[in-house]
Amino acid sequence: MLETYQHRSFIKQTGNILTTPRSRETPFDIGWDTEIRAYEWLRQQYQHRRVRLNAQHALIWAWPQSTIGCPIVPHTDRRVAIVHLWLDIPDDLVLLMNFEAWTIPLIGARFMENDTISIERDWEKLFDEAWLIKHEYAASDDWLDHQAVFPYVDRAWIKRVKYLRGYR
Repeated sequence: MLETYQHRSFIKQTGNILTTPRSRETPFDIGWDTEIRAYEWLRQQYQHRRVRLNAQHALIWAWPQSTIGCPIVPHTDRRVAIVHLWLDIPDDLVLLMNFEAWTIPLIGARFMENDTISIERDWEKLFDEAWLIKHEYAASDDWLDHQAVFPYVDRAWIKRVKYLRGYR
């Protein structure tokens, strides 16, 4: 079971397949080149390891059930309506990675200094849980240290819904 937080418009889409516009995937409008590169790399990794992605849709982020007690990015504006979803996504669509280790690609750094391989190749260690633990980039291989990405949500996968608003 995975949990995700989405804008309320996500669940109000028509049809059984719910997606997120690509514009919500990264902060393209503020030009964070390092983060954009990491998100693009992750999209490539997803396609290499799972299925081809629709170029118009963002990857959807989720976390194991009960890992998080509040939204990862809490909305403080009371006008912002969000929805907390509990999902049962098929394993073949889910790409898991270590939650803390994701910060390495996100800031454009390497896991270990090694000039013989490209930085993107180095980032592939993100998916090697044993290596991450051995080199202390991950605390354990506990499921709760993970986050997941997938391309869409089928309404049949939604097991629970909670409607929320910003708290200030």
